[in-house]
Amino acid sequence: MNTIVLATGNAGKIRELSAMLKELQPGIAVLGLKDFPEIGDIPETGETFEDNARIKALAVARATGLVAVADD
Repeated sequence: MNTIVLATGNAGKIRELSAMLKELQPGIAVLGLKDFPEIGDIPETGETFEDNARIKALAVARATGLVAVADD
């Protein structure tokens, strides 16, 4: 099974992405930040929403070793 981490604590967003991926590619698990409490808060120091999403996705990918996606 493949795993993607959505860099959010929003359970609704995790459910939405899980549902979309289930239709496109069954067998992909979507986890959230609550599954990795050791990561803690990720400072959003970017100048744009895109910058902050990139900061969060990279931090989560580095911390977990998994593919990570973020929005802001």
